[in-house]
Amino acid sequence: MPPPERQILSLIEGISTASQDRFSVFSYNILCDNATRQQYNYTPSEALKWEYRRDAILQEIKQRDADIVCLQEVDVDSFKEYFSPSLAHHDYKGVFWPKSRAKTMSERDAKIVDGCATFYKVSKYLLLDKQLVDFSNIAINRPDMKSQHDIYNRIMPRDQMAVVTFFENRTTGTRLIVANGHLYWDPAFPDVKLIQTAILTDSVKSFAEKYARWPACKDKKPYKMRDEIADDGQTESIPEFAPSMEYTSSTQLPLVMCVDLNSTAESSAYELLSKGRVGPEHEDLAGFSYGPYSRDGIEHPFSLRSAYSILDDGPDKLTFTNYVPNFVGVIDHIFYSTNALEVNSLLGGVDPEYMKRVPGFPNYHFPSDHISLLAEFSVKGRKEKKALPEPDFGPSSRRDRGRD
Repeated sequence: MPPPERQILSLIEGISTASQDRFSVFSYNILCDNATRQQYNYTPSEALKWEYRRDAILQEIKQRDADIVCLQEVDVDSFKEYFSPSLAHHDYKGVFWPKSRAKTMSERDAKIVDGCATFYKVSKYLLLDKQLVDFSNIAINRPDMKSQHDIYNRIMPRDQMAVVTFFENRTTGTRLIVANGHLYWDPAFPDVKLIQTAILTDSVKSFAEKYARWPACKDKKPYKMRDEIADDGQTESIPEFAPSMEYTSSTQLPLVMCVDLNSTAESSAYELLSKGRVGPEHEDLAGFSYGPYSRDGIEHPFSLRSAYSILDDGPDKLTFTNYVPNFVGVIDHIFYSTNALEVNSLLGGVDPEYMKRVPGFPNYHFPSDHISLLAEFSVKGRKEKKALPEPDFGPSSRRDRGRD
């Protein structure tokens, strides 16, 4: 029997958001094509077939209808041959990079290598830039890390990565950075996850410094809207487009990070994102040589919070994003910049009564061993500095000045 629908939890009851600049972000580790019966022997064979799972994943993406879709564990072939063409019919374009091992493989073998894919609504957003963050490649090429043996022994062999995209809202002119990443899975390597997170935040910081100076867009009309005919035969009106928003610093730009951290809220990777710093004395750095990271600690300038942490003190607290017989926990996260964004709503968890009869995911109702996350955000209004009026001491004072 299927579970009840997951509920959208509104965090702004009674508050009108009609005039606000809003957008939604969907994040999902979809469990790539090579899942086997040996790994998931509790899953019915039909429910484990990729053809069944990918159709269910696509259906959920279409149902949630988010403005930004961040997928992890998408293989090359599925991105090119299935998700891209299927989602193109629903106003989406995608940005994708596979893990670096794909470069060393034959074309046939490379098709099954997974990576991260970010899709976006073309009618709403302009893609201004896209960047690959290849953790191991960045680490081994940093001058201040080249002599560190732990970089070569622990970081370099793991080819996890992230995709960073930079958008502009065509209508409002606001800009948005979206990071979509997937960290190393093994719980025995918390230091590796921490360093990968550090490289990700360093990279986002570097990109954001460039993006804060990005020039204004001249033409923001999507091609499909120029001569588009509506169902009633009338030409659709083209909305007015606001000028590109200007930003004075890298941290002023709205930022969303959809990351399968493979780490819970108690981890150092989560601590770095949510608190902005992990000191060199942290146990996950102890005994390792990671250049300035292990010598000085790790920090980033962004004011980040996990969107789902808002639910932690209430009855709707999310209890898992990954559900298998040997692990149940929240390891997928949507972080956002609290100075620029606020959360309007979140997709709730899975019905607890249904979970009492489920040994693990995937199954017929949940096509991955992870569940999807969905958050709607509002862009906060900019606080402009008000010019202070010149003090007026009255007419007598002005007359006195004239006598000097």
